[in-house]
Amino acid sequence: MNLVHSLFLALIPFLLSFIYWISDGARLSFWATSIAIQEEVPVVEGMPELGMQIKVTWLDQFICGIETPIIGFCLSAIFLFVLFYRKRSLKKFSV
Repeated sequence: MNLVHSLFLALIPFLLSFIYWISDGARLSFWATSIAIQEEVPVVEGMPELGMQIKVTWLDQFICGIETPIIGFCLSAIFLFVLFYRKRSLKKFSV
């Protein structure tokens, strides 16, 4: 396998995690396991002039945060390190 194919294979974890992070909304916060849906409802049903309150409904849903591309980058860095270390060690012993 040549060097270009090896580099591409080593970068796959970062590319996949980055694409997943972008498609999920590219949040710069941490992972979330639920989202809040807020809606205004009247305090007294049918009489909004007496006041409104906010009703919060929680939905269980995974939303990836900034950790996703960071983990992908760390995995790719480890794979690249192993790839280059293995190439260097093969050159030393081939003499």
